[in-house]
Amino acid sequence: MRYVDFGNLSVLEEQKKKKRRKKLILSGAFLVGIGLVAIIGYFAYAFYWPLSAALGQILKNPKIALSFFRNPSGEIKSTDGKTNILILGIDKRDNVPYTFLGPNGQQQHNGFLSDTIIIASIDQKTKKVSMVSVPRDTWVSLPSWQDFPASQGKINSAYSLGDLYDYPGGGLALAENVISDKLGIPIHYGVRIDFDGFRKLIDTLGGVDITVERSFDDYEYPIEGKESADCSDGTYSCRFKHLHFDAGLTHMNGETALGYSRSREGTNGEGSDFARARRQQKVIQAVFKKAMSLNNFLDPIKLNNMSREFGESIESNFDLAALPGAIKLAKGINMNNVQTFVLDPSTQLMVVGNPDQYGGAYVIIPKNNNWGPVKLKVRAFLGLPSQ
Repeated sequence: MRYVDFGNLSVLEEQKKKKRRKKLILSGAFLVGIGLVAIIGYFAYAFYWPLSAALGQILKNPKIALSFFRNPSGEIKSTDGKTNILILGIDKRDNVPYTFLGPNGQQQHNGFLSDTIIIASIDQKTKKVSMVSVPRDTWVSLPSWQDFPASQGKINSAYSLGDLYDYPGGGLALAENVISDKLGIPIHYGVRIDFDGFRKLIDTLGGVDITVERSFDDYEYPIEGKESADCSDGTYSCRFKHLHFDAGLTHMNGETALGYSRSREGTNGEGSDFARARRQQKVIQAVFKKAMSLNNFLDPIKLNNMSREFGESIESNFDLAALPGAIKLAKGINMNNVQTFVLDPSTQLMVVGNPDQYGGAYVIIPKNNNWGPVKLKVRAFLGLPSQ
């Protein structure tokens, strides 16, 4: 016969309660652990590539790390309350690498011209954005450095020459210095993007919406990779394709937006570099608006894709320590009220130079070869005091 000791019943019950509490604690800990793993996984997925990219930049240039100590507040650079950013779009083709091994076995740079030159100025107080486009055919003087002599040429060659001949800081730094000198404004940061990066950026964002002002066709838009192709019909027709844009709001993917930005043989008044510069400004506005929209800016998949896919397609001298300030400033910017300016002959500040004086080249020069009025106009447009 089995006896039950009623005197020890309370002890047995307490032991059972402890076992149940232990199971509950273990189950709770397991659920919390799963939750933490999910959260950590989410943010690791979102920020692994951005962080690895930042670490890669630090490893390539250890001085970047010092920026955190030089600028502990995370503020972005500015002058008179304005932050000026140079945006360069270069004409690099996919089949041409940035660098190659020369005859001596040393790494050398290929030079790429700037297809797009825009200064975006942000007022830190009002969050207003102003954009100035500089024609790529603008004739400028270039400084000397190391073994490279002072010279003259089109402004779109500055990036190329700076990379080819090892200007301190590279082509981006030379372009910044030349543009800063000619326009009389400080350039605080610079960014360079190639065709591939441009397409990837817009496609990663899911495309952009742009209002095309007027319908136009371009029957001579170059096909990438066929710039020197031999056409069977004895013409150059196989080197080009036909682009068409209808007036009105248009959703564009990366390839379409690239064509819209680069087209230079368009009909209906869209066949000049100056018309193209205005279209480029519209695309930049659309890209920024889309990138800063909540759904895209906080989407880990898009952040991951943008960081992982670009590689060499994008170059910038942005100070990592200024990232908090940049994010704070960007969130307050209103891209619906952007003022734009193209430094073309219609401004009465620039004129077309005599080709005989420039080796037969088409160039844009300041009126009377005087950059003074240009500097005054640009500074006034950006809300900077006259020098």
